[in-house]
Order: sequence, then C-alpha cells, then structure tokens
Amino acid sequence: MYYIRVDANDQIGIGHMMRCLSIARALRKQRSEATFFVADRISAKMVAEAGYGYICLHSDYDHLEVEADRLLQIMREKGADNLLVDSYFVTPNYLKAIREVANVTYIDDIDKFIYPCDLLINYNIYAHNLEYERRYREAGLNTQFALGLDYMPLREEYLDIQPALHEGMRLLVTTGATDHLNVLAHLLREIRMADMNEQLEIYAIVGRYNENREDLYAEFGEMKNVHLLEPQKDLVQLMRDCDMAVTAGGTTVYELCAGGIPSVMLTIADNQMRAAKEFSGRGIIPYAGDVRTDMCGTMINVLGELRKYMEDPALRAETTRKMKQVVDGRGADRLARLLLQKEKR
Repeated sequence: MYYIRVDANDQIGIGHMMRCLSIARALRKQRSEATFFVADRISAKMVAEAGYGYICLHSDYDHLEVEADRLLQIMREKGADNLLVDSYFVTPNYLKAIREVANVTYIDDIDKFIYPCDLLINYNIYAHNLEYERRYREAGLNTQFALGLDYMPLREEYLDIQPALHEGMRLLVTTGATDHLNVLAHLLREIRMADMNEQLEIYAIVGRYNENREDLYAEFGEMKNVHLLEPQKDLVQLMRDCDMAVTAGGTTVYELCAGGIPSVMLTIADNQMRAAKEFSGRGIIPYAGDVRTDMCGTMINVLGELRKYMEDPALRAETTRKMKQVVDGRGADRLARLLLQKEKR
C-alpha cells in the first residue's frame, strides 16, 4: 500500500489531485494500491469518484503543521511507511516530522525552500536548471531526484492522440478549475470584438470551481460557435477534436504537449511563470503574458498568436512536432516504478 497526501478545492484548483491520481493509476497497474490522506470532504469526494480509498483528516488544507500529530498517529496505526506529499503548504518541520516514520516523496514546482525528503520530483521543463543536487548536498541532505519531462505524470489516455478530420478551425480554451480573474470571459469578449468567432468553433471549459459560471452562460451561452463545457474527465477527446488551444499554465500544458495541440499559454499564478518562459524560449509554445498584471495586453497577444496558427498550416505542423518531442506521456509509469523501488522495507 502506498499513501498520498494531497488536496483539491476552489482555492487551489485540482492540478495537485489530478497528477497524484495519475500516479495512483500507475501504481495500480503495477499491483500496488494507493490510499489518500485529504484535509476535508471536498477532496475526499474527488478521490472516491476516481475509485480510490481515502482517510479524511478533518484539517485545514493550508495549515499542514496543525494536522501533523493526527497524520503521524494514523500512519503509525496503518503501518504507512511510504508517503507521497503534494501541497504548497508543507513546511520543513512538517516534512521532518513525517520522515521520522516514513519514506517521504515530495512533488515540487515552486522551489520555495529546501524540502527535507527522500525523493523530490519536479517534472517541469525547467527542473534541470534549479541545481537541486548541489543545493541539497550543501544542506546535508541525501535526497534523490526525479527531474524533467520524463517524469510528467500524465494518464495513459494521452498517448498517441491523433487529431480527427473535420472542417473549420476548432479552438480549445481552458483557464483552470477556479478562474478567479474571469479570464475565460475576457478572452471570449476579445474574440467576439475581433470578429474571430466567425472563423472559429470554440470549446471553452468552465472550471469545476468557476464562480462566474452563471454569468458566463448568460453572456456567451447563445453566442454563435461558442460551446461552454462543464469540467471534463479528461481532455483527450477534445484534443482529438481541436486544432489549437489557449491554456493557463499547469498540468494542462503538458497534456497539450503530449497531444501535440498547437497552443498559446498565459499565466495566472507564480508557479506557472518559469514553465511559460521556458516553453516560449525554446520555441515550443508562445507565451502571451500574465493576466494578473496586464489582462488587456495578454488578450491582444493571445489573439495575435492564434491568427498566426490559423494562417499557417506549416507552423501548426511544426509546433505539433516540437510539442510531442518533449512529452511522451509515460512519466506516471516511471514514477510508480521509482516509488516502489524506494519503498521502506
């Protein structure tokens, strides 16, 4: 049995949970079940819907040190000596306490501090630039590392996506589970004002925790060529049906790479900045800007990049080639094997 500590809600979104579920599926393929520790019933519901067991700590997802004693007590009772942790709210003390009873793996994509853990995962495109090995050895830690896109934990459904043949240009839009800044509405308005909605069939996902849902349907529900979609189990079929995408940073960027869908990226959070700049710097996915500091300018840039894709089939084909080259979709299997090798005996 492998144990995973992760949460999902309307404040932090579902990205942490989705990547942990991908790892859990890969563990199951290798005949090792996963049980999740979660803070509350919101996260528990998502785990249960995915078909996994959970233990609800009835704690605050953003104050992990408060739950530490209860978590350690349950881990001792369960004999849980291997734990994967995925939360931005960990502290050094929290991780040190868990390491007293378990082998600790941590998923990092913000590099906030030196994480006292046995294995650190950072699957981002920029991970090798962070000099983990040197810094952790200087801190006296013998941590092992799983770095880079080979360890991106996607679901196997994203392997070998082949776009469907269809008429017209289809655009997938995904702005995250929460979209507190109402990015989707801003983008759809810009597309409408630019008369691009006549040239596009738009498939826009309204995130699971999007508080603007009613307003979005009221304003755009009858808009020609716009399809507002509720959260999807996965994006595989939509990727097959679409020619290009606009996406906020996060796991979706890597899913789009695996699918080879020419994309434009914008950012809505600090942890997305490094990946956006790296993808753009390598000429793989153009970066349109950060909506928190310049919503208008970012939208103008998005439309400009979309026009380039629409007008140049050769550019789309070359972008697809580059995207598929960097993400092969088998990272979850690699991680599962690595976790099982490191199990505390």
